Amino acid sequence: MDLAANLEKVEQRIAAACLRAGRDRSSVTLVAVSKNHPPQTVGLAADLGLTLFGENKVQEGKAKIGMCPGKLRWHLIGHLQSNKCRDAVHFSK
Repeated sequence: MDLAANLEKVEQRIAAACLRAGRDRSSVTLVAVSKNHPPQTVGLAADLGLTLFGENKVQEGKAKIGMCPGKLRWHLIGHLQSNKCRDAVHFSK
């Protein structure tokens, strides 16, 4: 997996979509989804300049976030089961 090349492709697609829509690129926020990726991969993505990450599994996020660089912002994405709410409120930082 060449993370830098993938990120460049995504950035190009975002820029092209913004151009088509007449939007400024700075008005679009890229959220990198870390589902099923280890903290080391998140760290590599952070080294490439990504700072906003999304996780869709509360249990995976609880285990992973503490092992990732502290400068990152996290959001819980997707469906949330009511029995996971107590843990999820500590998710975004």
